Amino acid sequence: MALKIRVMASHGSPGRGGLSALIYRAEAYEDNDRFRERKWGCSHEHRTIETAVQCGQAWLDEHLDDLTETA
Repeated sequence: MALKIRVMASHGSPGRGGLSALIYRAEAYEDNDRFRERKWGCSHEHRTIETAVQCGQAWLDEHLDDLTETA
């Protein structure tokens, strides 16, 4: 089972001037799943795309051994 990381953006709480900033979350999905159903998602918000990607990559690196053993 090969997993890929993606970053999802959504609106955060309104900031100054009433505009809401974008927040980002990392998610993992199976590469061969044509619907790309989420298999994992970080439970916290990121302010940048880069930190969300790093979070997802860190999770993937930590669980790589577990994923290859069950495949």
